[in-house]
Amino acid sequence: MVRVRFAPSPTGNLHVGNGRTAVLNYLFARRNRGRFILRIEDTDLERSETLFEDAIGDDLGWLGATPDEGPYRQSERLDIYRAHSRMLLDKGLAYKCFCSKEELEKARADAQRLKIPPRYGQTCRNLTAEAIRGLEAQGRPFVLRFKSLERKIAFRDMIHGEVEFPADHVDDFIIMRTDRVASYNFAAAVDDLLMDVTHVVRGGDHLSNTPKQIMLFLAFGKEPPTYAHHSLLTGSDRKPLSKRHGATTVAEFRAMGILPEAMVNYLAIIGRKTDSELMGRESLIETFSLGSFSSSDALFDLEKLLWLNKGHIKAMEPGLLAERMGLPATDREKVAILRENARTLREMRSMLAIFDSADVEEEGVSFLSSLKNVSQIPELLRRIAEGDHNDFESLFKELEKGSTLSKRELFMLLRIAISGRKSGPPLKELYRLIPRDSILERIAWLEQRFSTPLNA
Repeated sequence: MVRVRFAPSPTGNLHVGNGRTAVLNYLFARRNRGRFILRIEDTDLERSETLFEDAIGDDLGWLGATPDEGPYRQSERLDIYRAHSRMLLDKGLAYKCFCSKEELEKARADAQRLKIPPRYGQTCRNLTAEAIRGLEAQGRPFVLRFKSLERKIAFRDMIHGEVEFPADHVDDFIIMRTDRVASYNFAAAVDDLLMDVTHVVRGGDHLSNTPKQIMLFLAFGKEPPTYAHHSLLTGSDRKPLSKRHGATTVAEFRAMGILPEAMVNYLAIIGRKTDSELMGRESLIETFSLGSFSSSDALFDLEKLLWLNKGHIKAMEPGLLAERMGLPATDREKVAILRENARTLREMRSMLAIFDSADVEEEGVSFLSSLKNVSQIPELLRRIAEGDHNDFESLFKELEKGSTLSKRELFMLLRIAISGRKSGPPLKELYRLIPRDSILERIAWLEQRFSTPLNA
């Protein structure tokens, strides 16, 4: 059975890039009738917070990427990692390293000066048992290092294809820190092994970690999982997506009024070849293939997300859409009209004021003020007020008689008088739903505004 995991660190809100990793794992699991596991990698005890773990769970629930197992917390599995590190120590595949922080920093500085990759010099790799006992007797702190296999590591990535790392790529890396807390690579590999993870689907920034984790699997006598490293998200400047590009967390897009259906849709097709772009969850699952993704970094296009969101808003049943907006079912007819032009739920909520207030936006006033035949406006407004509130087309035809305004100008006058806005939902449907009193109040205000000399 396919078993995949999403393994975030609870050190901040869920970045949309990590949200994408969750969505791809979820879709892959569903496509293959497998299991989707949530693992919380909280071994950074100083920065990890329960608040962020709860927020991650909430975001996954909103996305509909509900895990089948978990959450498993690495902070609750420290004894497991310690036991497995002792296994490697007993097998001679790991060793105690007593090198001080100062010694390691000096070695790193020397490597940088010589313009060579910094590597651990294996100073403690061949210490005698007597030397080790002596250092321990002095109370010298130590870490545990894995003895690199010093061999080429090659594997087939489901997105990148054949990947190969030379024998000298991996040095003797730390698996247990001085505080006896496991390093990222060690904890991740042990968990993947014990949780029977079959496929590791994650961002391309983890590609360089893969040879270390494969070596650990081999050291424990196990076959490593299959790996797939998806592209990273970038802003319009082709730099990693960050706060300078605007909204970057799942929670921020949620607050913006993005539907989860649109968010999942977009995260599932970025950097991927598909026959269509606007897709529901079932279609995303049925057509999902990791082989269809490009390994190149992918542009996060907010306009494309908003376009998809608009499509999902228009496709959603009005009653359900009203519920998503926190509105009573009696407002479904209003929602059905508002959804025609809105790109977000936030925009739809702002347009509800059309029904509840008699305000006129300044943009509409400015447009009317710019008309050549502005002197006609008061008379036309009076005719609108006297018109048939139930028949928009008859009202429009009646206003055309004797008016010198173009059809577009006349239509814009009607839109502003009826809704208070220069743009918005289809006016014909809107006209019959706006309370008569609100329309008359807007007209009275506009009539007074344009009956007064503009330079008064």
